[in-house]
Amino acid sequence: MKRFTHLEFDDSSRPPDPSGKGESVRDEGYFVNRAVLCFLHGDFELALRNYSRALEVNSSLFEGWAGQVRMLIELGEYPEALTWADKAMEMFPEHPELLAAKSVACLRDAKLEKAKAYSDNAISKSNAGPRVWLGRAELLLHGKKRIAQDCLSKALATAGEQSDLIRLEAGRLLRQYRHFAPACEYLEAAVRLFPKSPMAWYELGFCQQRLGFSQAVTSLEQCLHLHPHYLDANELLQAAQKAGFFRKLMVRLGLR
Repeated sequence: MKRFTHLEFDDSSRPPDPSGKGESVRDEGYFVNRAVLCFLHGDFELALRNYSRALEVNSSLFEGWAGQVRMLIELGEYPEALTWADKAMEMFPEHPELLAAKSVACLRDAKLEKAKAYSDNAISKSNAGPRVWLGRAELLLHGKKRIAQDCLSKALATAGEQSDLIRLEAGRLLRQYRHFAPACEYLEAAVRLFPKSPMAWYELGFCQQRLGFSQAVTSLEQCLHLHPHYLDANELLQAAQKAGFFRKLMVRLGLR
């Protein structure tokens, strides 16, 4: 746990504020909002730091604990995510979102039986929220079960004020499991909701590129306009541009 024991916040590495508003009082809400902006920017490490800072201000803030666990999962730190989920559950016993997060961490760490047990426990709770259903959908997608889409619908139905972010997360999940066409539907909505999120544009461009859509170039260019150092987007853009060149050449030669 040494890497995450003393997390420092680096002002110089913050992403731009899409709202265009000035800075506000640095309470726990400030740091949670910054964490969400960092997530939308595709910087999961900095998002993690912001959730950690929110907990420094208010150690009983559930979103700080849950957000920290989610970002550890994004960073591939699965044992670490389980450790912090357990720490959070000392304060929030049997919370369904934390159980769902443990399910996702286990699933991505190839511990399928544990993932199933945590997910079963999470959905049995009366207050199962959107990320519980996202976690269940991931488990079903892993098992190639068609009813995963029903869980995504339940996630959106229970999302309330979080519906915009949950829609983006649902699209990312479908992209991860190579369901590119339905992912595009979620992600096209996501870039309308978060037009200044490079991560949302990258996710959409990824799906469009895999489907052979020429719009992938525009989406990836928009991602790089917002975040010039988004390396994955730069590599994918080159591939999309190359594919577009060959498509045009084949049309010119009458081969398509």
